[in-house]
Amino acid sequence: MIQAFNDYISQHNLTQKDNKILLAVSGGIDSIVMTDLFYKSGFKNIAIAHCNFSLRGEESDGDEKFVREYAEQ
Repeated sequence: MIQAFNDYISQHNLTQKDNKILLAVSGGIDSIVMTDLFYKSGFKNIAIAHCNFSLRGEESDGDEKFVREYAEQ
């Protein structure tokens, strides 16, 4: 999967490994997999953005906590 990810980025000239990249992460499986792919593909200059709009109360707070802890790792 990582090779396919790298190939897609290269084929479409989306970014370079040394670029600064800001990833919008909700805490759902899709955004966590995206973040993991960028990291494992050698993109080390990445940052994570998460917005807690409190639309789901405590569940939204849980997402924020999860993303914060994930980012610290």
